Amino acid sequence: MTTFPDEAFLAAVPVQALSSEPGEDGNLVLIRPKILSPRWAWLVRLMKRPNFRVKLDARGTALWQACDGTRTVAQVMDAMVQAHPGESDAGFRAALFIRELARGGFVRLNPLS
Repeated sequence: MTTFPDEAFLAAVPVQALSSEPGEDGNLVLIRPKILSPRWAWLVRLMKRPNFRVKLDARGTALWQACDGTRTVAQVMDAMVQAHPGESDAGFRAALFIRELARGGFVRLNPLS
């Protein structure tokens, strides 16, 4: 059993895989196609609402913007800890959110090159 977060995860570079647009109060809305497979792209074109719209809060927006393809997961975690100094678990929560973004296809975790 691996411990979370492991070294390979911390060294990965999260890269935004989907588009976003401005939402309310300066927060972002992520746009994710309901079907990610290129094989089914024809079906997406037939759908009235082919995308999920995921509204982020201020913390999620800051984390999304920090996943700019230049920082590792560890650096994004550090940025979130610095942005929220009174919260002892801010870095861990950031790591959990990045992991969920990767599982949902919102970000790609590229190995550090």
